[in-house]
Order: sequence, then structure tokens, then C-alpha cells
Amino acid sequence: MVEENCVKSPYAIPQLYVEDVVSDVFLEIRDGVGKVTNRCSNEKDAICLGKQVYGSTIDFIDLVEKRVTKSFVVVLPPEYNTGLFVQRGSAVEPIPVEGIRVALEVCEGVKVKKWDTLGVVLTRKREMRRIKTHVAGIVVYIYSSPIGEREEDIVIIAPEEVVKYIRIQRR
Repeated sequence: MVEENCVKSPYAIPQLYVEDVVSDVFLEIRDGVGKVTNRCSNEKDAICLGKQVYGSTIDFIDLVEKRVTKSFVVVLPPEYNTGLFVQRGSAVEPIPVEGIRVALEVCEGVKVKKWDTLGVVLTRKREMRRIKTHVAGIVVYIYSSPIGEREEDIVIIAPEEVVKYIRIQRR
């Protein structure tokens, strides 16, 4: 596990762009390069994704089928010049990490091996438990549920072969 890739600042939050989302900020991908813009060009060879609030939705992933239903890009802090692009139809593995308190040990962009620790949770019985992954791949998204008194996160891991790294250009 490569924890040093994780940004420790609470202000350095990844950015999320999702296919078929109406927004005032878009990410247009052409030839492996993403450009942040205020509108889509609608060119045939371009993929246009709208910006969403990071970590607040997971409606672009079917948790039962374990598939991506809308293509998405997670732009990584702190430089915001690299994105993880996962196309619609790709297989992913959602792994819940939940408890009274949750301390994640991974972040977006980190490669994990089978049985690596994703996080540590505090249970209702006040026991500390390590949550481990049962698959290898790349952490592409982390969803945090805003509902309930328990902390509930879902770590989304994609196989390395479905994750495309793209360079991000600013306006």
C-alpha cells in the first residue's frame, strides 16, 4: 500500500466529474487529456463530464451489479493535474468500511493488493477492527454517507486495466 500518496490536508479534496451531469463546470476529454471548461464542445471525439460534489453521491455506480453506470473522472489533489478515468460498463468492487468511527488508510489513486488494510473502524462494542480488501486494484472513489450516527464509507476499487490516467489542463 502506498499511503504517502494520500494528501493529509482536509482542504485538498478530489474533484469528481460524471457523464450526463448538467453543471456549470465540465471536464472535456480528448486524446487522453482532460480540459476544464464552462461548456462542452459536442465534438464527436470528445467525452464531456459534468462536475459533482465529491463524496456525496454514488449514483453512477450500480452497487449490486458492481458496474459503473456512467463514466467518471476523479481528479487528484494537491496539484489537480492527474485524473482517474473509469468508463461506463467497467467492473468495480465496492467495499463498505463502517463503524462508530472510521479511519481510512487509503485514498484515491492508491494501488492495493489483496488483503491490504483499507481502514480501521471502532465498533459499537468499542473494538478496533481492520477492514481489508479482498481484491487487488486501484482505489478510484470513496463515498461517505451523510446519513446516520455511524460513519459509513464505501471504498470503490477498480482493476488496474480499467483505470486510465489522464492529464488535466486548466482553462
